[in-house]
Amino acid sequence: MNAHNDLLHAGTSMLMSHLREKYWIIKARKTIRNCIRKCLKCQRFKAKKCEVTPGILPKDRVRDAATFEIVGVDLAEPLYLRNGPKAYIVLYNCAVYRAIHLELITSLTTEVFLESLRRFIARRGRPTTIYSDNGTNFKGVERLLHALDWVGILSKAAEGKIQWKFNPPSAAWWGGWWERLVQMTKEILRKILRRAALDYEELVTVFVIVL
Repeated sequence: MNAHNDLLHAGTSMLMSHLREKYWIIKARKTIRNCIRKCLKCQRFKAKKCEVTPGILPKDRVRDAATFEIVGVDLAEPLYLRNGPKAYIVLYNCAVYRAIHLELITSLTTEVFLESLRRFIARRGRPTTIYSDNGTNFKGVERLLHALDWVGILSKAAEGKIQWKFNPPSAAWWGGWWERLVQMTKEILRKILRRAALDYEELVTVFVIVL
């Protein structure tokens, strides 16, 4: 049997067929199965992978909603423009349909991010719920929205208050459903732009064409 060690990995039937070309072994199938069962290489390849039961998605991820009604927002690492300054990608991701919207900003201040949020709302509609990490610009906009006179607004309009939900501190994996799309967006831009350096207007044009 040692001479046929390399054939153990082929399986019981093939090894038995090969042996019967020269030998007739009594109870060959049982003997071969015992040898294969002791083969460490076969055990390694036949081992069942560890499977983890997927967790239950939160209601905001599965309920019926309009596109961009529930969104996650994040900032991608900076892009370097042709004339020197840096620009940042703001990615808005629909929680239900996985659609994305990209905005380009040149500063990480609360005021600049708020302007990108206003552009997003003007183009895609007003979200009811926004998810994000605990970035200072996100916190700043949330405080500005919270300070609005919502009682007066609701008395004159049908718009509801935007609910802002933050990830727990130091728990980046809570935002995995938009972090994955941030990574995909950066990979696609890297393949399209390569080493090209664009100015602000050209980069905005690329975003519009992509979307």
